[in-house]
Amino acid sequence: MYQARNLKERMTLFISIFLPILIYQLANFSASFVDTTMTGQYHTLHLAGVSMATSLWSPFFTFLTGIVSALVPIIGHHLGQKQEEKIASDFYQFIYLSLGLSLLLFGLVFLGAPLVLSNIGLEPLVAEVSIHYLWYLAFGIIPLLLFSVVRSLLDALGLTRLSMYLMLLLLPLNASFNYILIYGAFGFPEMGGSGAGLGTSLAYWVLLILSIVVAKRHSKIKKYQLWKIRPLDKKELLEGIRLGFPIGGTVFAEVVIFSVVGLLMAKFSSLIIASHQSAISFSNLMYAFPMSISNAMAIIVSYEIGAKRLDYVRKYCVLGRLTALGFAVFTLTFLYLFRYQVASLYGTNKEFIRLTSVFLTYSLFFQLADTFAAPLQGILRGYKDTKVPFYLGLIGYWGVSLPVGLLLDHTTNLGPFAYWIGLISSLVVSGILYQLRLNHIQKKKLA
Repeated sequence: MYQARNLKERMTLFISIFLPILIYQLANFSASFVDTTMTGQYHTLHLAGVSMATSLWSPFFTFLTGIVSALVPIIGHHLGQKQEEKIASDFYQFIYLSLGLSLLLFGLVFLGAPLVLSNIGLEPLVAEVSIHYLWYLAFGIIPLLLFSVVRSLLDALGLTRLSMYLMLLLLPLNASFNYILIYGAFGFPEMGGSGAGLGTSLAYWVLLILSIVVAKRHSKIKKYQLWKIRPLDKKELLEGIRLGFPIGGTVFAEVVIFSVVGLLMAKFSSLIIASHQSAISFSNLMYAFPMSISNAMAIIVSYEIGAKRLDYVRKYCVLGRLTALGFAVFTLTFLYLFRYQVASLYGTNKEFIRLTSVFLTYSLFFQLADTFAAPLQGILRGYKDTKVPFYLGLIGYWGVSLPVGLLLDHTTNLGPFAYWIGLISSLVVSGILYQLRLNHIQKKKLA
C-alpha cells in the first residue's frame, strides 16, 4: 500500500488491488461451481443432493470467513498508522480464532446436518447425497479458515496478486480430485455427489500447505517475523471478535436467506430444486465482481482512514462504485445473452435448461442490486463500522425477503419465482440502508 497523489495513481492502485481480488473470488466461488456442474453431469438427483447441502453449508462458511476478514481493516489501520510491529500479533489472534471456529462448525455439520436434511421431505437418494457431501466437506473446514487468515494478511499488505495465484491453484486441484472421486477414476471408489465434498476438502488441504510455504519465503512478509509464534492476547482477540462477528453476521444474514429459500424449494419438484440451485450457483459466481469491489474498498479505505486522509477516502469511494457499475453492465449483458448456454453447463434435460434460464433471468435484478449494496459494505468495514450495518442487514434481509416471497407465493401463481422477487427486494432495501449509514458516518468524521 502507498499514498496515491492523483487520479491516475489512485486508479492504478485500485485496479492493482481489485483485479487480483476479482480473480481470487472467481476461483473461490468456482469450488461450489465445479462441485455442482460436475455432479450435474453425473446425475440430476445427485445434483439436487449437493445443491441442498450447499444451502446449509454456505451460510456457515460465509459467516466464518466473514469473521476472519476483519483482519483486513485491523492490519490496514495499523499500516496507515505506521504500527507494523502489531501485525504479527494481529495475525496470530485470528489463527487462534479460526481454530476455535473450525471446531464449532465441524460439530454443527456432523450433528446438525442429518437432523435437518432427513426431515424436510427430500427423496431418500437426495438426502443421502446431501448428508455425505457435508460430512466429507467438513474435513476441509480447518484448512479453509486458516487459508482465509493467510489470504486476509496478504490482502491487507497489498499482496492481492499473491493470494490470487494461490487461489487459482484451487481450480485444477478441485476439478482433479472431484473427477477421481465422483466417477471413481484410477481405481478409486465411485462416490457420486458425495465425492465432490471430499474432493473440495482435499483441495483446500493442499492449498493451505502451499500458502504456508510461499508466505514463509516471501521477502515482503519475512520482516513481520510470522514464524515467531505470538501468545494469545485476550484484548486483541476480543477486538477481532468485536469487528469480525458483525461482518460475519451481516454476510450470514444475507446468505442464509438464500439458503432458506433453497430449503423452501423442497416442496417443489427435484427438477425445480436443481434448476434453482444451479442458477444460484452461477449467480454466486457473478457476485464475485461486486464482492471484489467491496473487499478492495475495505483494504484501501482502512489504510487511508488509518493515515487520516478523509478526502482520499471519498475519492476512492466514488472510484470504486463507478467501477462496480461498469462491471455490472458487462456481467448483466453476458448473463442475459448467454443464459441458455449457462443453464446447459449444469445439465442436459430440456425442461431443466428452460427452468434454469428463467431463474437466471430473475438473477439479473439482484445482480444489479448487489452492485449498489456490496461496495457500501466494504466502505463501512474500512471505517471499522460493522455493528450497525449488521443490524441494518438483518432489517433489510429478514424484514423484507421472506415476507415478500411468502406473500407472493400464496397470492400469485409465481411459484418458486416468488421467493426470488423477495430476494431482490431485500437487497434493494439493504443497499438503501447502507447508503444512509455511510452518509451518517462521513458527516460524523467531518464534524
